[in-house]
Amino acid sequence: MPVLELVTIGHKSREERTILITYVDDGGAPALIGSNAGRDADPAWVKNLRAEPAARARWGGAWRDVTAVELAGEARQRVWDAAVATTPGYVRYLDTMTRPIPIMRLEPTDRTWSRG
Repeated sequence: MPVLELVTIGHKSREERTILITYVDDGGAPALIGSNAGRDADPAWVKNLRAEPAARARWGGAWRDVTAVELAGEARQRVWDAAVATTPGYVRYLDTMTRPIPIMRLEPTDRTWSRG
């Protein structure tokens, strides 16, 4: 799976937080799988995006302003199926978790730049 760099605002600290994370391409927008390596708690970046959906991400060589949208229903299932097709280990997490695995799609806004 490809990797992107994500900059969020901490839901408690209100400070910038940066991570590298794999993603599934969902029609030109990255979709992030909040598996947290099978832990039974949402990863911090999910909590951050729920509190403040505006973020920045770098993929394909360019930084973009994005808005995170948590997927549900058919959209979530489509991305989940694509993720499992490339990383079958995601299915094993379901045996150890009581929470649903959130999937966040990063919708690009108009602002894109090549260096940042």
